[in-house]
Amino acid sequence: MAVLAGVFAAATASGCTNSQPAVNREPHPGSVTASVTNGVQRVRIQAGNDYRFHPSTVTVRPGKVQIVLVNTGSGAPHDWQLTRYPRDYVPQIGAHQTSNATFTAPGPGRYQFVCTIHVRQGQIGTLVVAPAP
Repeated sequence: MAVLAGVFAAATASGCTNSQPAVNREPHPGSVTASVTNGVQRVRIQAGNDYRFHPSTVTVRPGKVQIVLVNTGSGAPHDWQLTRYPRDYVPQIGAHQTSNATFTAPGPGRYQFVCTIHVRQGQIGTLVVAPAP
């Protein structure tokens, strides 16, 4: 009986390590460096049914940044927010919609951005602010 209990405990413990929904185990794809138009750095980020940002790593320099968020999905809404700077935010958009926000990038460093609706599904990314040239 003790052996059976040990086998059950081991099976239960190993099952817990993979109990995360499949979407949480999906990779975070791609990276991009902002392009500059009329002095504003511009980045297009897509979000869709996979609960990931495409690209998930964005590199900018200090200064004005415009994030263009495109919801390519057919269901859930998405938004975009820098976690340490909640005013740097693209409001929620529905399927097949586009919205944008312009803000001033913080100082050099790495900053997390999220879809505030789907953080638990792992919809996160990284804003890399490189030093000014």
